[in-house]
Amino acid sequence: MFSVHVAPGDNRKTLPYLLRTLKKASREGLVDAALCAGKADLLIVPRGAAADADARCRLTVGSGGGDVRCGLGEGDDLTLSSIRADGAMLSLRRDLRTLDGALLEPQEIPVTLEGARAPEPEAVLAAAGAMLLLGADPTRGLRL
Repeated sequence: MFSVHVAPGDNRKTLPYLLRTLKKASREGLVDAALCAGKADLLIVPRGAAADADARCRLTVGSGGGDVRCGLGEGDDLTLSSIRADGAMLSLRRDLRTLDGALLEPQEIPVTLEGARAPEPEAVLAAAGAMLLLGADPTRGLRL
């Protein structure tokens, strides 16, 4: 099981979505992970959050450095090539090693968005990036 810490911050939309999505994915057996405080295998740093803990791998969203960068910019490792109310297309722009050592090559990954309202693009990126790093299988797409 992997430990995940989400850095606290002011983003009131991304953080709750990210926490709900990770808990749901773990309950459904899509990833083997648990949220924790302090040192973790994966630290997720949403925009506006302070990186408050050490981790084996850091996923940053929007800005800042890290092992994996998510955003809508040119230099980001994960970005969205499209988004709509019920889904998105995630673009993995470089090779990525998951926490268990599997190699993911650059590819487009369909993402199904469940729920009444579509989340912010950065929330989708954070959740999808975390799911990939935690070992979710992208071959049939991701369900958030």
